[in-house]
Amino acid sequence: MAYVVARRGGRFEVRESLHTPNGPRSRTLTGFGVLSDDVLAAAARRAQRPFDAEAVIRSARRAGARVHVATSGASRARDRFVAASRDMAGALGQSPPSGTRVDAGGALLELLGFADAVSASLPPRPSEPLAFPVLARLPGERVATAATQGQ
Repeated sequence: MAYVVARRGGRFEVRESLHTPNGPRSRTLTGFGVLSDDVLAAAARRAQRPFDAEAVIRSARRAGARVHVATSGASRARDRFVAASRDMAGALGQSPPSGTRVDAGGALLELLGFADAVSASLPPRPSEPLAFPVLARLPGERVATAATQGQ
């Protein structure tokens, strides 16, 4: 997840945490004085993990950075969705010659990336209670049901 840290002289950095074999590491995606759409776009291009612009904006405000973002969160989400849709349509349009095998792993990764972009563009939903039974109680319920049915 990307976040903002304050540096000397009124500067800030958008950073990203990565897990490595040597433990967690943080890397700078971009530096800025005022958070803008261009800064967000530059950070998103360099990010190796999913980039949440809204979370970066909230983090920048907590860090005390000035934020001048022209587009709203909804339009940014729509832009990501449209870009992912175009990428997926382009990938589907590049069909391999007849009789050749398609790399199933690559196709799956593209589809998962598209699904991730779609879910990121949806508004958050309130959590709902689980509609299925707790698994730990199932063996006891099965024994009780079997006993009442005479099995």
